[in-house]
Amino acid sequence: MSETLATKEPAARKRRRKPRTRTVSPLPTIVASRLPLVEIDLTPSREHLVCPNCERWTPITGVLGTPKLVPHHMESARSRTEKPHRCAGSNRRVDIDIDIEDWRTGWAEGAATAVARRKTKVLPKKPGVVPTPVHRLASVFAPSSRLLAAQARARAAVNEHRSVCQVCRTGQARCPVGRELEIRMVHTDGTVRLAREQHESALRVAAAPSIPRTQQWRRVNSRVSRTDTRRSQIPDHDAPTQGPAVPEMPQDAKAHDRRQAELGRQYARKATATSAT
Repeated sequence: MSETLATKEPAARKRRRKPRTRTVSPLPTIVASRLPLVEIDLTPSREHLVCPNCERWTPITGVLGTPKLVPHHMESARSRTEKPHRCAGSNRRVDIDIDIEDWRTGWAEGAATAVARRKTKVLPKKPGVVPTPVHRLASVFAPSSRLLAAQARARAAVNEHRSVCQVCRTGQARCPVGRELEIRMVHTDGTVRLAREQHESALRVAAAPSIPRTQQWRRVNSRVSRTDTRRSQIPDHDAPTQGPAVPEMPQDAKAHDRRQAELGRQYARKATATSAT
């Protein structure tokens, strides 16, 4: 009985994640402590920093030995041309003189500060109500023709109902229909009356002459002067008029002297203890 041997395909060799090269850039070494915390990432197995030449995030290789930037190009992979340009900061040495815990603490503090500086949501402000000009008040508050027509229809409906209804004709009682028509007529009359009062008030405001600013000040200037004079006067042996009188001597002289002596002894003991240490 023949056995069929399954042929296995050769496994591909695992590709290195980071390039290994002995080339070192002649540029000065990048000191990690001199970089801002937002331009370096020391997370284990994810060490990156912003290349000073191309200002792009670049991985750091050889962290356990000789750290340096990996070879990289000036542009990203999407915008790369047929002849990409190698960045001059490739293979540049990096001096990692920062402790990872200190870097994490500084990163957390910086992130908290950035969140606190984040702007809040701007709420749209409602536009203010523009007041009606004085010369238009009379036309605004004048009873409209629609309101006057509604008043006339309400009165006509009440008169027509009274001419037909036997209960409402006498004037001593009202039927439900007549009562509702009269309530509607009274409401319409009140609205028209309010509009007329506002119209008359607006006419008086528009017709009133405006008083100049100098004349207004001339009316109150004497009272303001008298008030300023009274406020500037300070009585003898007393505090200003805006505040209460301040006592110049303690109420209990013996208790005050005992308190001052006790404070002096406390200060002397503190001075002696400080000089002894």
